[in-house]
Amino acid sequence: MSDMRQVPPYDRRMTPDAVIATSLADEQRDVARSRILRAARGVLADRGLAATVDDVAEAAGVNRRTVFRHFATRDGLFAAAIKEGVRSYALRIPAPPEDDDLRAWLLDLLFVVHRLNAGNGRIYWELAALEPDDLPAELAQAAAERRESRKLFAVGVTSRMWQARGGRGDPPVWLVDAVAVHLSGFTTQSLTGDFGRTPDEVAQVSAQVLEAALGAALP
Repeated sequence: MSDMRQVPPYDRRMTPDAVIATSLADEQRDVARSRILRAARGVLADRGLAATVDDVAEAAGVNRRTVFRHFATRDGLFAAAIKEGVRSYALRIPAPPEDDDLRAWLLDLLFVVHRLNAGNGRIYWELAALEPDDLPAELAQAAAERRESRKLFAVGVTSRMWQARGGRGDPPVWLVDAVAVHLSGFTTQSLTGDFGRTPDEVAQVSAQVLEAALGAALP
C-alpha cells in the first residue's frame, strides 16, 4: 500500500536565508527594546514619574509607535525600566573574595554603590517615598521588587562581613540596618548634597562606620 501521508508544503521560512532574516529581525527588536529601556531609565532619572512616553521616544530617537510596539503601556515601560535598573545595579556589584579579608572588597563595593546612587536621579526618591497604594499596579510591583532587592542586598553584605569576622549565628538586626543605611542613596545624597562630599568620599566614610559597627557587634 502506498504511503498516503500528506507531504507538508514547502515552507520558504525554513530556508537558510529566511532563518538568518528572522534571526536578524529578532536581534534588531532586542536592540530597539534595549535602546528604549536605556532611554526610559535616563528620563526617569531626570523627570521621575512625571516623564511621558514622548520623552522616552525623543531620548531613544524613535517615535511613539515604536515605543508601544515593544511596551503596551506607559506603566509597563516604566516598570520594565525600573526592573532593568535593579538588574543592572546587581550586575555591577563586586563579588566577595573567597578569603576572609573583606576590607578591600567592602571599600570597592561602597565605591560602586555610592557612584551608582549618585546617578539614580529623581525616580529613586519617588519610589522610596511613595507607598504601593499610591502607584499603579505595574509600578507598585516594580517598586516592591526594588525594595526587596535592597533588603536582600543589605542582608547579604552584612552576613558576609559577619561570617568573615567570626560572628556566630545571624548578625544582629541593628547591624543589618546600619549596613542598609550606608548602602542607601539617602546617605549618598545627604553627604554629597549637604556637605559637598564626592561619592568616593562617602564610600570611605561608610566603610569606616561599618568597620566600627561590625567591631561593636562582635562579642
